Amino acid sequence: MKKFAAMAASALLAAPAFAQQAPSATGIDELRRDIAALTQRLERVEAENAYLKDNARANRKEIAEADVALAKLPDIEKAGKAADWAGRIKLKGDFRYRHENIDDATAAKERTRHRVRVRLGVEAKVNDTVKAVVQVATAGDDRDPRSTNQTLGEGFTRKGLGLDLAYADWSPVQGLNVQLGKIPYAWQRVGSYFWDGDLTWEGGAVKFARGAFFGSAMGAWLSESSSGADANVFGGQLGVKTKFGDAVGFTGAVGYFDVGAVQNEITLTSASPACAATNAFFGGAQGNRTNLVDGCRRLRDDYNLIEALAQLDFKLGKLPFAVFGNYIRNQEAADNDTGYALGATLGKAGDPRTWELSYVYQDMEQNAQFGQFVDSDFGAGTTWSKGSVVKAAWAPAKNWTVNGTYFFNERVLPGAAAVSEVWRDYDRLQLDLNYRF
Repeated sequence: MKKFAAMAASALLAAPAFAQQAPSATGIDELRRDIAALTQRLERVEAENAYLKDNARANRKEIAEADVALAKLPDIEKAGKAADWAGRIKLKGDFRYRHENIDDATAAKERTRHRVRVRLGVEAKVNDTVKAVVQVATAGDDRDPRSTNQTLGEGFTRKGLGLDLAYADWSPVQGLNVQLGKIPYAWQRVGSYFWDGDLTWEGGAVKFARGAFFGSAMGAWLSESSSGADANVFGGQLGVKTKFGDAVGFTGAVGYFDVGAVQNEITLTSASPACAATNAFFGGAQGNRTNLVDGCRRLRDDYNLIEALAQLDFKLGKLPFAVFGNYIRNQEAADNDTGYALGATLGKAGDPRTWELSYVYQDMEQNAQFGQFVDSDFGAGTTWSKGSVVKAAWAPAKNWTVNGTYFFNERVLPGAAAVSEVWRDYDRLQLDLNYRF
């Protein structure tokens, strides 16, 4: 191409000259420079054409890639939304298998049973200040509000699940939480058996923590009545959590709880005579004093409870050690109105190959605590009970603990009057395999 262009240019430029006269040496030199310049221009044009063609190919490739990317945008957007949704969701759960033996002096024979407990919860971040929590659990025998254990041995029947937690948690500022729904405990507790750990409260609560101070206020409904006031509980707690130096931690708190519209209410359902218990009572008064009125068992006392607790945390050598005390008194009871507990824990079964030992002594008089709230394992789940609890735990691997708990208690039969106070032995052994996920 280059040679042809040069020859053509030479012929065109030289033709007039040859027609008139032979060129001089100077004319030939000028002609050669013109030809060289023209050749360079042609080379530049060809180079620019090649560059434009390459750019055109590149542009077509970029346009094609952009078209593919645009086609994928809906999928990318969906994936982004899915990733955002997954980042706002937390799952947690646990499974427990239990072997249990109960030796109750009031029963005809010992009872041995195997039980399972399953809990699965979801925590969803709604926005920067609000989250929602939903948790289901095994419903427990007869849907007992103080137990999520399901007893095995009913001909392989399907086991039920129940709504264990369902609440919204709003935290407008750091250290302040407002909860509404079926909520967990809003107040600080220690290792006593004053309150059953499986209870979930139906109402609302406000909690705060600022520096060393913390507190809470709550309200919950026990039953709805069409003829009278709704049974309820309202209360609150104020406390402090601090350290003495770097070695000793201290937690102390005082609480007040008012159980309303339960006095003189029927505690036990019967067909003859016709007695219909309110929903505030599950299976009777659970040890609280009752009166027989028109053939129906009715709760004798009102329940306005004052509770105080204190706990010290420090180390014995390299092992964590905690000691606590707990006190409760019903201001409205006519008699037997006080309960207390003392306990200690050595070690902590958390990381693999760690262990702990604990001991608790508790004495709960008949009307010191509303019977529906006391722990369902200690003293058969009734007030007017006392005795010790020894517990050992070992963690063989991550998220797995092996527990053994022995209750050696005494109790007075539920509903008895003070004049018929007779203490009977109540022993309970629990062996548990606990798995968290």
